[in-house]
Amino acid sequence: MIEDAKKCWLESCIEDGVEIPEPTRDDYSGRFNVRVPKSLHRHLSELAKKETISLNQLILYHLSRSAGFKG
Repeated sequence: MIEDAKKCWLESCIEDGVEIPEPTRDDYSGRFNVRVPKSLHRHLSELAKKETISLNQLILYHLSRSAGFKG
């Protein structure tokens, strides 16, 4: 059904002279992998446990802070 909807939309744009935007590609999924030394992994995991937050939350917090991200 989605293919039919796209086709109808494109046909109506062409008929009405509406500009069809170029497709965009979003390369930012919010995920990336980083390899770290085992000792750093252990240290960060222990710190997260002490703070009662997930390792992901801890790393996101510190990464955002050090990058000056205000998003």
